[in-house]
Amino acid sequence: MEKAKKITLLYLLIITTVLPLFMKDGFYKLGEAKGLLFMALGGVLFVICAIFLLISKTRLNMGVLGVLLFSNVVTFLFSVDKKTALFGLEGWRTGFLSIIIMMFFASMITDGLMVKRALEVALLIVPFAVSILGILGRFGIYPLGISADDGSFLSTIGNINWFTGFLSVFVPLGIGIAATRKRFSLEFFLSEIYVIVGITALLVQGSESGLLIISGTYLLLCYLCLCERDSFKSFLIQLFTLGIAMTVVYLLMYFFGKRYSYDDNLLISICMNHVGIILMAAALFLYRLSRFMEEISFEWKKKFLRRLFFAITIVGVVAAGVWIFNVYGDDFGNGRGIIWRMSLDMFGSLPSIRKIVGVGQDCFYSYAYGNPYWSESFINVFDGNRLTNAHNMYLTLLIEAGVMGLLSYLFVFGYTLFNLIKGSYKNKHAGLCCALVIFAYLLNGFVSFSTVVSSPYVFMILGYALFVINGSQKDVIQDQVRE
Repeated sequence: MEKAKKITLLYLLIITTVLPLFMKDGFYKLGEAKGLLFMALGGVLFVICAIFLLISKTRLNMGVLGVLLFSNVVTFLFSVDKKTALFGLEGWRTGFLSIIIMMFFASMITDGLMVKRALEVALLIVPFAVSILGILGRFGIYPLGISADDGSFLSTIGNINWFTGFLSVFVPLGIGIAATRKRFSLEFFLSEIYVIVGITALLVQGSESGLLIISGTYLLLCYLCLCERDSFKSFLIQLFTLGIAMTVVYLLMYFFGKRYSYDDNLLISICMNHVGIILMAAALFLYRLSRFMEEISFEWKKKFLRRLFFAITIVGVVAAGVWIFNVYGDDFGNGRGIIWRMSLDMFGSLPSIRKIVGVGQDCFYSYAYGNPYWSESFINVFDGNRLTNAHNMYLTLLIEAGVMGLLSYLFVFGYTLFNLIKGSYKNKHAGLCCALVIFAYLLNGFVSFSTVVSSPYVFMILGYALFVINGSQKDVIQDQVRE
């Protein structure tokens, strides 16, 4: 079992360091190159790890992941294109094989994994470098000599939606780590630098889905930090850090705006309206107010503050819903409106059995373009460009894995997130980090999709989260948050 754990650590290290940086022919077919690399490396390590488990006669503990495994096996058996379902669609490679690799190593972590400081740093170095390359690329600087004329490709990740998906894991993770370090220690300042760079990359990358990631991360962080005054001060520090990142973007656009290589977007507009300064001022004011209340021994009213949080959040969600309702149409979300409408219509036309089990992993394209009616419809609407998924993770799951697959996915992630937020486990600091990542990824899924540079990391976080919920405190890193 010990050797299998070492293989699991090796897998984690490789997919976090090698996979994001790997480029075969620049941006040309980069998704395919990364997908094949993930399957090759993950497959080899999967086999080696499985052999060690067999030798040691150790039974793999799937737990709640077994629900997801069962639905994926059924979907694969009923898939319309076994080859695509197994190996994944060219350019994506998120088929049954990739999913099994992700779930296998996630289940390995549910039994515990020692994450030492050196490994923690190693896992964040590459995302930090990827973020810097993304920022430089947005302003026409390409240290690696690889650029995209239309600005739709960034760093070493590729398409901006893939880039955003990658950051939807590692930016919330960085925020969680920074919020749980001992304040004003060396680790704290290094974590804050990481967060500032990551958020800056999210703000300048161009896709407005970055707003979902940032707002979702900070909303959940605020809620989790309302448990006590000291934790709330940690949230305020992170809010101040967000303000710094927004101000950095303002300064970059002010001095180098002419070099910005993408269209104006909501995130840039927010930064250019001095929201960063406002957030820093508000965070500083609330921090000083909290310290004053602490000095006069004013009781921390957790229940009242959480009720106030829910009230404000509900008002915000309703306002956002009204806005979306008023602007929603076929052009909504860079054409996502018509993609979602046609995808829902396609799901509605599926035979009853396919509504339950789906058409197969990564088989959205195979089914749609293998059907004369939908093939003609998609070709006419998208002017010959192929549509490979619904640009909504849940709608794509509904078609590819059916109602059973979607519900199993929501159950596993929902169960984990609920227990993390509930906080009935020993290490709330590790739980906070996992909760932020899972929540941000699930939010981004409303306008994005599964890729080999996002989903493998989330499954590792998922496995670690299940360990945190059920595991031993001695195996999990914990730092006390104190001044």
